Amino acid sequence: MMRFMLAIWITCTLTVPAMAQQTLGSVSSLSGDVDITIISSGKKFVPETGTPITDDYKIRTGNRSFVELTLNDGSKVSIKEITVLNISNLKQNEQDPPTKIRMLTGKLRITVKKLFKSDSLVVRTPTAIAGVRGTEFGIIATNSETRIIVFDGEVETANSDSTVIKSFMVREGEEVSIQKDSPPTEPRLVPHDIRQSWFEYYSIDETNRIIIRTKKEQGIIDKLIRKKNF
Repeated sequence: MMRFMLAIWITCTLTVPAMAQQTLGSVSSLSGDVDITIISSGKKFVPETGTPITDDYKIRTGNRSFVELTLNDGSKVSIKEITVLNISNLKQNEQDPPTKIRMLTGKLRITVKKLFKSDSLVVRTPTAIAGVRGTEFGIIATNSETRIIVFDGEVETANSDSTVIKSFMVREGEEVSIQKDSPPTEPRLVPHDIRQSWFEYYSIDETNRIIIRTKKEQGIIDKLIRKKNF
């Protein structure tokens, strides 16, 4: 299933005409250092509330910044600090290919509203690919590692390298880590207290290559993990 999904991703990406632009949604709120680069022209601008979002945009957030998008299908995309991504396509009917998000780095929380029999949305990072039908989940990604947590529903995860065969279905309250050239770790249940502020427990180092635990997380999550025995 995951390999088939990856093949669809590659095919759709290569066959979309360079000049085609699809309006996917708009900016619902933002704060701090946020800009958009128009991929086809290289021009950059600063968005504001209500700015339409197209598949020709690369969205970037800086430190202590965020932008939230509302897609035309009702889904919410919360782009947190130090993130770079592009959204292409928007699935609105069963026969449409999935909504696709290519995330280069950063932190992202997604609430998928429309449910389909086939995958509603596919997210790809440098090390991972995740497919969902309808759910709420979070992703933290760098060049060398991706962490995924599911807040509601379930997400199918695999390495973005199609030669790494193993995949996992991650369910509500579970987290996986996917490192370069490695399959996902087995899903593990995240304590409820950590789940509520999951994004705050991880940060990305200055080389943008490693996801590191914050000092706050070192003390609290390790204690809870030992207590929960997982």
